[in-house]
Amino acid sequence: MYKLKEVVNKNDWNNFIINNKEKFEFLSFLSSWEWGFFQELAGKKVFRFGIYKNELLIGVLPLIKNEAKRGTYLFAPHSPLILKEYDFFEVIYDLKNFLLSFSKSQKVDFIRFNSPVKNTLNNKNCFKKLGFLDAPMHEHAEDTHLLDLTPSEENLLSNMKKEDRYYINRAIKEGVKIVIGNTNEQIDLLSSMHQKHSEKIGYHSFSCDFIKMLYESFGDNITTISARYNGKVESILMTIRFANTCVYYIAASDIVSHKFSPNYLCQWETIKNAKENGCTIYNFWGVSPDNNPKHPIAGVSKFKRKFSGYDYSLLHAQDLPITKKYWINYIIESIRRVKRGYYYKKPE
Repeated sequence: MYKLKEVVNKNDWNNFIINNKEKFEFLSFLSSWEWGFFQELAGKKVFRFGIYKNELLIGVLPLIKNEAKRGTYLFAPHSPLILKEYDFFEVIYDLKNFLLSFSKSQKVDFIRFNSPVKNTLNNKNCFKKLGFLDAPMHEHAEDTHLLDLTPSEENLLSNMKKEDRYYINRAIKEGVKIVIGNTNEQIDLLSSMHQKHSEKIGYHSFSCDFIKMLYESFGDNITTISARYNGKVESILMTIRFANTCVYYIAASDIVSHKFSPNYLCQWETIKNAKENGCTIYNFWGVSPDNNPKHPIAGVSKFKRKFSGYDYSLLHAQDLPITKKYWINYIIESIRRVKRGYYYKKPE
């Protein structure tokens, strides 16, 4: 009933997603043509399949070929995107034989779906019936925090707690300067501060080349915003817009003005900027699955949740093993997950 055909035109791909943005359960820039182009800049093979019922395009499935010593696999980031009117798992069932055949032709060891479906027991069981199992490690944000941007700015601000609004208002009174723009200075500052901040806090950082390739790939759909006080940049961040969603993707801070923490104003101005650019959803990206203070990203998760909004959990990444070598990858990634202290929210 359903079949895959390669999509070769950027506009056909992006326009399908953008024109149907309200008809998907969840989406992010990871499904965009630009993210595939970014992966190609990084030297990876990208396959962009349209999902068709007869000759009608009803979904898209980007597959990125990741090659590593521990195993080679095809990865679907926040996809497949399938119109809500169609049965997600019926489509996957129909396409499974093609995917297995294609995977063998590409000599991969497994397929990994980081699907845009909710973290429910039913969804997990549906994947299990198709031969999938929980991946040992996540690839992208699965537990996220979303903010509906359709209310007025006044309402968005009033939905925050009084003590958190204080930091924003105090920073404005103190004369914190907000700079918006993708100048070379801003990009270099983001890269250098991100590296220093990661070393200080102890999280995995993106390389300077990675960040520069993002700007090359997404162009004007990236916004860089910094907060400066007395000439010093104390907070800087990058967002990526696609369809109706703006994602808070990379950030760094070096706060010395603790009485009014300029990172609050920087984040608030970023939210306003996303709304002004027509976005209806602000995605704070990854957060911890609970309030455990020992989780690796507990601190930044607490900060993200201060701006109101709601948590949204995607089903944990699912793997479809193709060869026995998959289990080597499974063991290696399991060890990495334990060392890094990550765990995942159980489906409900």
